[in-house]
Amino acid sequence: METTNVEVVDNKALETRIDLKRPIVFENETISQINLDFESLTGEDIEKAEAQFNAENPQNSMIMVKEMSKPFLAIVASKAAKVNVALIRKLSAPDYAKVTTRCSLFLLGGK
Repeated sequence: METTNVEVVDNKALETRIDLKRPIVFENETISQINLDFESLTGEDIEKAEAQFNAENPQNSMIMVKEMSKPFLAIVASKAAKVNVALIRKLSAPDYAKVTTRCSLFLLGGK
């Protein structure tokens, strides 16, 4: 099978159900996966995430590409997952990186 001028996309990078390598306990509930429902997000959700980011990080409010900022991405991910951002921030480093990277890919690629 020959393919030319076709971009191969890693489907793992585009997943919306993230199985956690290290489940966490948050508010007396064991969390073993994060479901990111990006399709339900609106422009208003992104604006609210930016306002929350700016309020929490006034020194960083002038960051031009917030889609690359882990604290901003954590807020957007929490909105997509419909969970408290504290849950996202409590994830292990590899799980946090996976969730925020997936969020960044969505925001930058629109997928």
